[in-house]
Amino acid sequence: MKFITRFQYLPLLAFGLLAYLVALVLSFPAERAYSHWQASENAPNNIALSGISGSVWSGKAAMAVIQGQPLEKVEWSLRPWSLLLGQVGLNWHFQLPPENEKKGQGGYGKGSTALGLDGSVAFSTLEARLPARVIARVAKADALRPTGSVGLNLHDVLWDGQSLRSAEGRIVWNGAGISLLKPLSLGDQVIALETSDDGVKGVLSDGGGPLSLDGLLTLSPEGQYEFSGSLAARNAPDLERALSSLGRPGADGRIKLKRSGSLASLGLAAGG
Repeated sequence: MKFITRFQYLPLLAFGLLAYLVALVLSFPAERAYSHWQASENAPNNIALSGISGSVWSGKAAMAVIQGQPLEKVEWSLRPWSLLLGQVGLNWHFQLPPENEKKGQGGYGKGSTALGLDGSVAFSTLEARLPARVIARVAKADALRPTGSVGLNLHDVLWDGQSLRSAEGRIVWNGAGISLLKPLSLGDQVIALETSDDGVKGVLSDGGGPLSLDGLLTLSPEGQYEFSGSLAARNAPDLERALSSLGRPGADGRIKLKRSGSLASLGLAAGG
């Protein structure tokens, strides 16, 4: 009987030991962990941190460079109990250094993220304001030389590793513009996202600037996309000439567009 009574405490002791080991790992100094990580064979060469303080669980980096993009005031905090769900829960925040000290043009990003062991990425919240050129660089669309800034205010976002399964919120491109042969102003452009049985739907609209735009973008769970919409120029001859390459205007003066395909064909998914 004494043996059985003692045996009943083993699960509690094992849990206590596990909790102690997790706490020990999470309290490990972030700077030392980063040094060990950089010294490993699998460490990527496109990420660099400096001015590191705090722990692996909750830390800061004064500066970071990720794929050539400098960041500052980087902060993170892990949610340890998310590990029990097979996820790495992370709250994070960063700022972009000002492009121009007088104008103070920079940006920021913050969110609450869960990284799944299956390659999925979920954001319960995602908020950012970034120069359009930064997003274009990540999307490998530098040739468009976009201007303006992009604001994101999203929640319940889930990328399963192949396609976007859910998303709610708005993405606003303020002061939108591109420079091909000459600079073209587009005005403010908006996409409102919501999740339906058919997938993620995005309703496109404009803020009354040079580009008049309306449309519907649908992303299916299978990684397919469909877009249907129309666009026209408002009192902008240069933009009107540029839009003519997309098609001939109808009787209402608007160019109708329909596009469909797979996210993989656009380089936005791992499969296809």
